[in-house]
Parts: sequence; C-alpha cells; structure tokens
Amino acid sequence: MKQQYLATALVLLVFALLGFFVFPGHTWLQSDTQIYAPMIDRLMDPALFPKDELALRPHVTWTLYDEIAIGLRHITGLDLQAVLAGQQIVFRFVGLAGAFLLAQALGLGVPAALFAAGCFGLGATINGPAVLTLEYEPVPRAFAILLVMGALGCAAQRYWRAAAVLAFVATIYHPTSTAPFWACAALYFLVTKSRRDLWPLAAACAASVATVLLFAIFQHGSTERQVWFGIIPPQLEVIQKFRARYNWIRFWPASWFWQYPLLLLFTAGAWLRVRTRMTPEARFFTLAAAVYGMVMVPVQYVLLDVEKWVLMPQFQPARAVLFITAMAILLGIAAGWHAAAAGRRLEALGWLAVVFAIPANGLVVQLITQPDPKRLTVVFGLAAATVLAASRPRIAVAIPLAAIFLIPDFGGVQNYPALHTVPLRALSDWARSSTSPDKIFLFADIGHGLQPGVFRNDAKRSIYVDWKGGGQANLLENFADVWWRRWQAVHEASGPLRPLADYGSMGIDYIVVRPANKPVSAPALYENSDWAVLATQPAAP
Repeated sequence: MKQQYLATALVLLVFALLGFFVFPGHTWLQSDTQIYAPMIDRLMDPALFPKDELALRPHVTWTLYDEIAIGLRHITGLDLQAVLAGQQIVFRFVGLAGAFLLAQALGLGVPAALFAAGCFGLGATINGPAVLTLEYEPVPRAFAILLVMGALGCAAQRYWRAAAVLAFVATIYHPTSTAPFWACAALYFLVTKSRRDLWPLAAACAASVATVLLFAIFQHGSTERQVWFGIIPPQLEVIQKFRARYNWIRFWPASWFWQYPLLLLFTAGAWLRVRTRMTPEARFFTLAAAVYGMVMVPVQYVLLDVEKWVLMPQFQPARAVLFITAMAILLGIAAGWHAAAAGRRLEALGWLAVVFAIPANGLVVQLITQPDPKRLTVVFGLAAATVLAASRPRIAVAIPLAAIFLIPDFGGVQNYPALHTVPLRALSDWARSSTSPDKIFLFADIGHGLQPGVFRNDAKRSIYVDWKGGGQANLLENFADVWWRRWQAVHEASGPLRPLADYGSMGIDYIVVRPANKPVSAPALYENSDWAVLATQPAAP
C-alpha cells in the first residue's frame, strides 16, 4: 500500500512538473506578478520605486501572500521569483492531488483517477472573468484556487481535517477565491446529519478570518485603503469600464456567456450518469460548486452592473464559474470512463471530446462553429485513445502526458507570448546601471503592451503609467484617478509622440520608444534593435 501511495504521488509530481515547464506552462512578469513583484520589493526595500504610483499603493492588506513571500526570501536567501515559483509548483501538486481524490470519489480506480488529475492539469481558460484553472503566474488567486481543489478532494473523501488545513491556507492567501468552498461547506453543514464531523472546517474558517484580520491590522506600507461599501462614483465607473470591462457581465460576448450554462448542463448530465458511483460527499460538493459558480453570474450582474456596489470589482464573484469548468472536466471524465468500460463507446467519445476541447480551445462551442482541423484532430484523437484505454487502465496515464505536448505542438495552442527578449533585458540592464533609482520612465508608444511591467521589475525603475498597472482601478479609487489622468495625458501610450519637453513637464525623465518612432532631431541615450531611450530634458552642461 505504501508503494502505491508513493507511485501515485510520483505520477502527480510528474504531471505537476511537466505542466509547469511545458503545458500549460508558467510565466513571470506577464500578468499580475507585474503588480505584486514591485509592491513586495518596495515593502522589503522602501528605497525602490520612490516615484511609481503602483508600487507606492500596495493592496496586500487582506492577504498573507506578501508576508509569506518575504519570510521565505529571508529564510532561503532566494529571490522573489524563485520563492514564488517554488510555491507555485507545490500548490499545483496539491491541486492535482485534489483532482485525483475527487476522481476517486466519483468511482474511478487509481489509474483512471490519475488520468483525470492529468487532464485537470492541462488547465483551462475561463473567458469572461479572465482567470484560469491553473494560473500561469504565481499570484495569490492561483495558490488559493489550487488549495481549494485540494480541499474539495479531501472533503469528497471525508478527510475533514486535511480539507480544513487546505481551506485555511487558501483563505489566508486569497479570501475571495475561497468563497465557493466555504459557501458549499456551509450548505453541506445544513443538509448533512454528520455535523459533528465538520468541526475542523468550522475551526479553520474562524481561524482564517482571525488570521487575516490580525495581519491586516499590522500591515505596513499601505497608503490607500480599499473601500468596501458604497456605490461606484461615476468617474470611477467610467475608468473601470474602460480598463476592466470584463467585470461587467453586460459586456461579455455571447460566446463567453453561453459557455457556462452549456457547461453546467454538461456537468449536470455527467453527474446524473455517475451519481450512484460517487461518495455522498462527492455527490454534493461537485454539483454544489458548479451550481454556485453559475449563480454568481446573475449575482454579480445585479450587484455590479445594476447596483454598482463598489466592492464587486474587488470581489468579482463571477470568477466562480471556474468551478463549472473544473467539475465539467472531472465529471465528464468519470461519465466517459464508465461509459467506455460498459461498452458504450460513442457515448464515451462524446463526454471525453468535451473534456479535451476545454484545454485545447477554451470556448468549446467555438470549436464547432469555427472548426480548427488540427485542434479537432487532437481533441478526438485523445478522446478516442481514452475510450480504448478504458479496457487497459494502466496505459491511460500516458494520454494526458501526450496531451501536454500534442495540444501546444500539433494543436497550435500558445498560452502566452514570448515577452522576455534579449533587447528588453539589455534595456533594463542599461537603465539599472546608467540611471539613478529615482528616475521615471515612460514607454511612450507601447499602447497595451506588457513590456513596461517587465522593465519596471528588472530595471528597478519607476514607470509613469502603463496599461497593465491600470487594472488596480478595480481596487483603489485614488490610484484610478491618477492612472486615468496620466494615461490620457500620454495619449494612451500611442503615437504621435508629444514634444519631449511636454513629457518632462509631467515629471518623466526618459521615454522609451521603438527605434522607428524615434524623433530625428533627438539623439538616443541608449538604443538597440527594439528600443531607444530619449531624455526629456537636455543634459546639463
């Protein structure tokens, strides 16, 4: 038995590592780490980013993400990227283990449950709320979601103490991401006859709330408080709809919106197919998590689009549709596997094709309405291989391993661009070595590009304004006003360029542009194949 546990853990670790390094992969400074990294750096060293509005307004009061990262840096001596990546790998393993436990609770044996965990590890894009089942970046939400998956797996197996520990850790990382778990657990408490068994969850809930509140009281470095109560002011509404349109349900394209009712129907159908094979806890939590996710869409619409409650852009309850997708994957696998084992191969192919369509295309219906031959080949090839493998379960583990390579290589799925280039790194090195730490840079013609956030972290220099940083308008009203004024003043970081003196009057010391956009009359202080740096003020004689 011990050898089986070790072998299972090893397979899950292989899935976690291949998922981290190959597909769906991982990134650094390509999404929200562009926000968190300079904030944490400045909390550790207040001399950094002295004029960067983003770094000067950290929004880490309601999470222990920063305290844990700083603590690990002190203990290990590693840099921030390393300690966050290490946590990311650990929590991906926890999330895969949770998927494995859930799959077992759905009536699958060990090989089939490992197959299910591997398929969950392929990840999924959650269009609309703009989140992922396996986030590429090591951010608080990513850690919390994977810990919640671990907690759900433990709950499905009645490992209440383990579920409580994982839910506690998830909550201190990102409280709002754990709302689906706590809501389902509270509902389960009301309907179950075994309430005494749930005391670890009650204790963990109370402890997590107390811990977050305690650390919030002693949080240092905060300069702007997040507002929870009230109506979004008209100007802030304009800014948020411009910068974070995805929060407003009314702006979701139809293809995004209908994905979730259709996946919920798929999930419910699979649940009905395998309900007699599940543990009672799995029967409850898988359906409750998916239904909760669907309910949060109209809830967010009413509270944000209609009532304009200022808390909603910070909470974003519709992110819970993530659990519709997660449960669709696991329940679809269970239904497909049991159908294949019973000889109902066409039915099995249907369930499993949807399962593989989720990581291969994101929008499942789009794969039918706008078919991509290569992706369809991958989806149905993997589904057919699984149908055949159901009679030989031990070989099924190889299918998600193959998918890790087939979906990106043959299916052409590219989850993120190659943002870290040699010229950008050279630009950052030049700025760090040749300019003083209090200088302010602007990427004047980059538009919505993410390069300024990479430069900010690598060069350790302040950025006047950039598109990515504007996402903090969801959280901080004063920051939103500053960002909006600056973004308009620089023409949304697009051409034509303003006179250099105009940038200087804003307090900008250097602008960075593409060489093709460099004014003929202005000599570059630094230039490479991709970037040219111009001083906004003439050098002192």
